[in-house]
Amino acid sequence: MPKVFVTQLPHKRDPITKALVPSINITPATEYGELIFMMPPQAAFHATGDLVAQLKVHLKAYDFEGGDSIIALGDPAIIAVAFGILGKYHGKFNVLKWDRQIGRYAQSRVSV
Repeated sequence: MPKVFVTQLPHKRDPITKALVPSINITPATEYGELIFMMPPQAAFHATGDLVAQLKVHLKAYDFEGGDSIIALGDPAIIAVAFGILGKYHGKFNVLKWDRQIGRYAQSRVSV
């Protein structure tokens, strides 16, 4: 089964429970495969070495030929590093982007 790598799912604080809850629903992306969340919601790009290492571990399993994709959400620095890793080690990758007009994700191919 293909995988959909999610850089980071944005969260917000629930006003009643004060718990962190997802601020967007990305379940429509399951049309393209199993969701894999790479970074926790509170991760910020300060501990650079650890975050890069964690992204490399996740993206080592990326399989372009198997139909894997990535969704760019969260910290822009985390997104940039994830795309850099995919470009360097895989050369091409699929990006899912939300299309408001059709109400679903559309897949775009990136070749480096």
